[in-house]
Amino acid sequence: MYFYQTRVDGEDFVGLLAVATDAYAVISPGFKGSEVFGVPTVQTKIYGTKLIGLFAVGNSNGLLLPSFTSDGELADLRKKLGDGVQVERIEEEYNTLCNFIAANDKGCLASREFAKNPIVKDVLDVEIVEGKIRGHPEVGSYLAVTNKGFLAHPHADDQLKDLESILKVPGKTGSVNQGLPFIRAGLAANSNGYVTGLMTTGIELNRIEEALGFL
Repeated sequence: MYFYQTRVDGEDFVGLLAVATDAYAVISPGFKGSEVFGVPTVQTKIYGTKLIGLFAVGNSNGLLLPSFTSDGELADLRKKLGDGVQVERIEEEYNTLCNFIAANDKGCLASREFAKNPIVKDVLDVEIVEGKIRGHPEVGSYLAVTNKGFLAHPHADDQLKDLESILKVPGKTGSVNQGLPFIRAGLAANSNGYVTGLMTTGIELNRIEEALGFL
């Protein structure tokens, strides 16, 4: 099985509770279905909360954490992920990193502030391109990206070619949780599998699977 639908603590925004890459996954306590990712999995909290997927973002090379990540949380993640994954805190005005950065192992789209921050380039070790989705700087909230494909904001059809050039994988537009455009909030995925909320419809599931290369 390469997908799992679930609800955590009554919420379908399961993408806010995990970061999945092709080398590792970081999940919150109580997150279900992480076995579909097929990679070593680490359970933790950030700032004492379960919102791993909101505050952190990463790829197989590294993991970026917000400035308020405690020293203990940082040390714990570095120990659990090992020397092969660079884990760093980043000092920025915005701490919801997932909203402003979308990355895989081939490229990265980021808002202006993060695109200019050298730590992002150093940790993710891919080309960083500044951009927007539908005129909004919160590019990460409107994209779910893996090394096989991406799913973008349902009205971003005119940006697909540019996004494919940046992320170096094919992509499609779609939605999650019965029409919501905030893709990342409702979807955690890597090349092996994905987890989404119970509200995500059959039509949306089919679109996710087309976009991320499971069909």
